[in-house]
Amino acid sequence: MNVEISDEELNSLTAAIRQRYGIDFVCYEPKSLKRRIVRALSVFNLSSVHELWAKILRDTGFVTLFVNEMSVGLTAMFRDPKFWIKMKKMLPEMITEKGDLDIWHAGCSSGEEVYTFNIILRELALQEKARSYATDMNTAALEDAKKGIYHLLKLNEYEQNYNEYNNTGSFRWYYSEDDKYGHMDPTLTQYVRFEMSNLITDINNQQYDIVFCRNVMIYFDMGAKQLVLDKFYRNLKPGGFLIIGFFDSLVPIIDKSKFEFYDLDNKIFRKIS
Repeated sequence: MNVEISDEELNSLTAAIRQRYGIDFVCYEPKSLKRRIVRALSVFNLSSVHELWAKILRDTGFVTLFVNEMSVGLTAMFRDPKFWIKMKKMLPEMITEKGDLDIWHAGCSSGEEVYTFNIILRELALQEKARSYATDMNTAALEDAKKGIYHLLKLNEYEQNYNEYNNTGSFRWYYSEDDKYGHMDPTLTQYVRFEMSNLITDINNQQYDIVFCRNVMIYFDMGAKQLVLDKFYRNLKPGGFLIIGFFDSLVPIIDKSKFEFYDLDNKIFRKIS
């Protein structure tokens, strides 16, 4: 769909959504937001921003569908296998030092990262030592995460990642199959709490040993990135780890007085006590 969105149209739309529903897109990077709105127009068969604006204000049920479409995440199990190899080495040391761990998966999307993390814990016989809080603003993605049902075509791709991470194990240990779908072992998320939350606007007063936020902030403008980094700093326990994605352009704005560059290759940062 060839639709040009002006800055005025974008500002009017985001302001209307914020005023009517309390959902804030203002901090999203404008070019990324415009691309996602154009995609949403095509998905919902709408011809203009004005038509979208009118539907959002008129149809209260539609706004959830729109937000879900706008926040579709790109994720995969065992994505970047070298990173997960690093995590498998770090976790036993952390648990020896700290005891039980508190984890926040911020922007968990459809749950692939959550299942990956808990598969690693299980292989280390440490699953009971970690409690995870998994959040996303996309309610449809959260439901998928809770169900843990993924198309077999996806799971076949994830298996290749897993084999790079662990060539002596079997990814198939962790799900059962029907004709089209794999159903993840539900006990993998027995220590996980899923909840809808807006990373930018919602308050979280808990403290965590690890915060995962991988390839979420690529859509945020610099002001929003700084706001979220400050939030994570407050949410981390002394010596806790912040883990961002390979495509998050955050390194130049990370405050070295607050975070140690623990492993720059794997985008792992440690809160300075």
